[in-house]
Amino acid sequence: MFCKNCGAEINDTAKFCPKCGNNISGEEKKNIETKNDNTVKFQLKPKFNWGYKLVCTLGTAVLWAVIILFFAIGSIEDIEILLELLSMAPIMPMAIVIGVVLLYTIIKLIIEKMQYDDLEYNFYNTKVEYKDGFLNKEEKELKYKYIREVTMNQNILERIFHIGTIRIFTNASSGMVYGNSKHNKMYGKNGLAVHCVENVGEQYKKVKELIDEGTPED
Repeated sequence: MFCKNCGAEINDTAKFCPKCGNNISGEEKKNIETKNDNTVKFQLKPKFNWGYKLVCTLGTAVLWAVIILFFAIGSIEDIEILLELLSMAPIMPMAIVIGVVLLYTIIKLIIEKMQYDDLEYNFYNTKVEYKDGFLNKEEKELKYKYIREVTMNQNILERIFHIGTIRIFTNASSGMVYGNSKHNKMYGKNGLAVHCVENVGEQYKKVKELIDEGTPED
């Protein structure tokens, strides 16, 4: 074989190039690692939990409805007009509010379910890849060597529904997860946050083991 650094012909069993001193064994190890990184060692796929998502979405919708009603009622200065409107149709305002809340909840749950069906977290030899193919295609790659911390947590609601969250922080992460929007809820800043993980304890151990094994020693 030939040295990739200087082009000199060397013995197949040599570990170093006799001409330039290049580490041949190191190159072979690197090539093996690169080849292994094309094979998924573990896939973490969160499962949409209907009960948990229903409680969260419905709670958010009701909260917004109360806030909007509060400001709407506050904008009617004449109390007599407000009482007259309520006496004319006491059930209609509440029916409208309930209808809007239910419609918002149903639409949001359907969209989130479709999104979760396309979510993938693939763990390779030295990296993890996040893929989301719903609506806008989104992909993210994170090398194990840049990961600072892996955590697992369950709030009270998650414990009730037997799910949890696994978070992966990088050296640039702030340690916080921002907001509940589609873009922000799936990962923390410069890291990853995987929600609705079943058997979260076992999944966490597997993820941490893979990252520890794939992280080069200093």
